[in-house]
Amino acid sequence: MYRIKWVFVHFILYTQTKPDWFSLVKSYFEEVLTLDELYTKISKSTKHVLYQYMKDHDISLLNYNFNYFFQHCIQEYQIQVISHHFSNHKIEGLTVIDELGISFSYEKDNPIVKQNFTLCHELGHFILKHEGTYFAESIDNQENLLEREANIFSAVVLMPDIVLLSKIYYSCDTFQHIQNSLDVSKQALFFRLLDLLREYYPGKESTIKQAIDAYIDGQNPPLLLLFHSIRERIIKEFNDYQTSLIKKIEQSVSKRGFVTSQEFPELLNQENWKTIKTYCDNLRVWLIYDRGKSIAYVWDKNKLTDKEAKQKAELKLLLM
Repeated sequence: MYRIKWVFVHFILYTQTKPDWFSLVKSYFEEVLTLDELYTKISKSTKHVLYQYMKDHDISLLNYNFNYFFQHCIQEYQIQVISHHFSNHKIEGLTVIDELGISFSYEKDNPIVKQNFTLCHELGHFILKHEGTYFAESIDNQENLLEREANIFSAVVLMPDIVLLSKIYYSCDTFQHIQNSLDVSKQALFFRLLDLLREYYPGKESTIKQAIDAYIDGQNPPLLLLFHSIRERIIKEFNDYQTSLIKKIEQSVSKRGFVTSQEFPELLNQENWKTIKTYCDNLRVWLIYDRGKSIAYVWDKNKLTDKEAKQKAELKLLLM
């Protein structure tokens, strides 16, 4: 930021007789600052959805792959994914939302890493709730605001902050290994690292680029040093997300077929019952009361009958 202010001061002194040049440079820096703000905003929105999914499904940070989250969304929202081909690769990706449903299309002749980026890009239009029913990704519209947002979403889903920290700082994986394990291109990983670190080190783009270039060449220390100073902030952001109540209950019931408010006191709040019933068709919830004591319980109707579940709850209540 100080470097930018210094540049402006010198241009003011130098360009008093050349206002066009000054306007050009001023416009450039304003655009850079705006893009940085856009990146931070969309990155945060993406991680809000992605990190909650990762917590709910206990996704391994070292074995992470975008396809876990992508397939979850495809099934959750019943999205159809198909391929297309244009001889000039004019359209890289396509999203259509209409009365027939939601569909994503990608250029089948592109390299796999490009296809992955395109699929996450198209998912971005949907998850970010972009206004419209038709989105086409092409070489000609990369400067479009919605396309930029979808690109940021795609980069974060493919290469989340917490995953990069885990692989680079804690696992000491090589650049090539990370590139291969995350199914991304060299260019995509380079720019993702650049954008991520620019959030934490504004005005130090040259230092960041040098550290990434050194990392690509097998020299880890400069990049490890940058991650060392920000690791706790990245971890805290990830740990701010906790497994949701409904997911905890679902996981417990899937193992035992039955849980009570002894394990999850939140079950005594009947507002949570609505969420459980809406989220899981196979789960039922009820409450029994006796001699000033009460217990709420959830059971899997495919594993226990209503009578069996009540008997288990009555025994729990008796032993309280």
